[in-house]
Amino acid sequence: MLDVDNRTYNALLRGLRCLGERGFAVLTGRWRALRHITASPRKTGDIVKAALVLTHFEHGRLT
Repeated sequence: MLDVDNRTYNALLRGLRCLGERGFAVLTGRWRALRHITASPRKTGDIVKAALVLTHFEHGRLT
């Protein structure tokens, strides 16, 4: 049995993982190019960042 601190940590981590997975699902649903990326990890990060900026621009969420 895990102690309270470990259970709390695991619950927070689980929630953050769900947010990340949901966010990536939104991006891959909107940007078909993100479904099958064959670029290096560095370039992949840049591509995902660009898709995120464009998605925010579409929804008027740029600050």
